[in-house]
Amino acid sequence: MNIARVFPRKTKMSPCGPNVYFGCPEIWTPKYDEVHISVAFTWDLMLAEILIQRWDNYGKIRIGGPALHDPGNGFEPGMYLKQGVTITSRGCPNNCDFCFVPEREGKIRELKIKPGNIIQDNNLLACSKTHIQKVFEMLRTQRRIHFAGGLESARVTDDIVEKLRGLKIYQIWLSYDYPGAVYPLKAAVEKLARYFKRDKIRCYVLIGYKGDTIDKAESRLREAWEIGTLPFAMRYRTPSAKWEDTFLYKERPWNLLTREWTRPAITKSIMKGI
Repeated sequence: MNIARVFPRKTKMSPCGPNVYFGCPEIWTPKYDEVHISVAFTWDLMLAEILIQRWDNYGKIRIGGPALHDPGNGFEPGMYLKQGVTITSRGCPNNCDFCFVPEREGKIRELKIKPGNIIQDNNLLACSKTHIQKVFEMLRTQRRIHFAGGLESARVTDDIVEKLRGLKIYQIWLSYDYPGAVYPLKAAVEKLARYFKRDKIRCYVLIGYKGDTIDKAESRLREAWEIGTLPFAMRYRTPSAKWEDTFLYKERPWNLLTREWTRPAITKSIMKGI
């Protein structure tokens, strides 16, 4: 089947190649059997409605993606994410109140393992030992391995660290989503730091949620550094249909804090200047 893959905008994870489009069709765009409109973010839903209208005469329209609560029943490499990205499981057994995954994808579900060096699972380590072992066997054939989806700190055991040691790691991502998460984070970093340098141990630090302050957020970011990670400020977003409404806080100080803690060179300069 001849399929056009259409996306509201291009991101670092977007696929490339023939039959991939960003935005509306051009006058020379050919006709297709189907036009798949993939929407990752809620703030692109209004734009997706426009794309449905503009692409209507180019093929049968199908629309899906995380923004439409797609449970993700499978994964095809290179189809809706760039080559190299792989997803070996969907869902998560945790019920974090700031996360949409349990509602959208449900509990953990293991998928057929497809080769790739960028692991985008929501919670790989919540899978069965058999599945995890098969994923690591696949990863032994890969280079520049990037656990971009993150590893749950509380599930990082000595056995998992031993498995990681045998891989060509680019980056391992952990998370610091709420104050109490610092304890499992410390335990995980203590294990990982024996074999991996700071630049390879990244940490998503959630900031800007209800009740958060600049001082509290910066304190958590600095703590993540002091623990031994290279932190990344991840702004909390509300599920709004407009980008400008997705930040809980819009004040300039939050934007400046985010900039300082999403650019490694600036982060290092700040912390090494103490």
